[in-house]
Amino acid sequence: MKKLIIAVVAIMYLLGMINVYADNSCVLEIRTMLNQLNILDESGFSNPDAITREECLVTIMRVIGVTDEEIEKLNGADLISFADTAAFSYFGCADLAGIAYGEECVVDYPTERTSHTLKNTDFFFFPKRAVTTKECLAFMIRCLQSDKADFDLTLEKAKDHGLINDKDDFIQNPNSIISQDDFFVLLERFLHQKRYKYYDRVDNRFRMDGYIDEEQSMTYLEFLTQRQMAEQ
Repeated sequence: MKKLIIAVVAIMYLLGMINVYADNSCVLEIRTMLNQLNILDESGFSNPDAITREECLVTIMRVIGVTDEEIEKLNGADLISFADTAAFSYFGCADLAGIAYGEECVVDYPTERTSHTLKNTDFFFFPKRAVTTKECLAFMIRCLQSDKADFDLTLEKAKDHGLINDKDDFIQNPNSIISQDDFFVLLERFLHQKRYKYYDRVDNRFRMDGYIDEEQSMTYLEFLTQRQMAEQ
């Protein structure tokens, strides 16, 4: 049954029944597609009025191919990532891939990083803080290019990639908390981006820093749909 649903989603995409440039009028259809692609948890987000940075980043990492199953297999002792998240996790993958960056803060207690650097600062992700529109777009843009984009140029880069346009009300105040509906719209547009940074098991190996599709050979939607159908 699930294989049939995935096939229907793929056909809907190819026939243009799912809007390539989505807006808030098709949020229900977008959410259904995201659930079928295992991008969203069935329980949804913890707060109907906001999305945490953790929920935002994990969802975006699933779009580019990270799965709960692969995260559960990760282990080790030598990786230092954000001070307030687990290293062998979605956060560690995003850190190594240059998709998420922490905020450097002064600490008055020892951490794994300070024990190596002998400094009194560490990097924090603040996973439970509500994510802003600009932060959400920055995560997506870093998936689409190799260089670290200037955070101040986030909106410009997002327009270049077709993630936003001037008609989007939610970019009028990009530093405000993004709503769930607007996040779903961005996710649908992100799914139609040509794949650049992505995660998959290659030669039976999963790399925490991911892989690069230099040719940008397919969209993220095509990638996820093909992979799910192959696994059935």
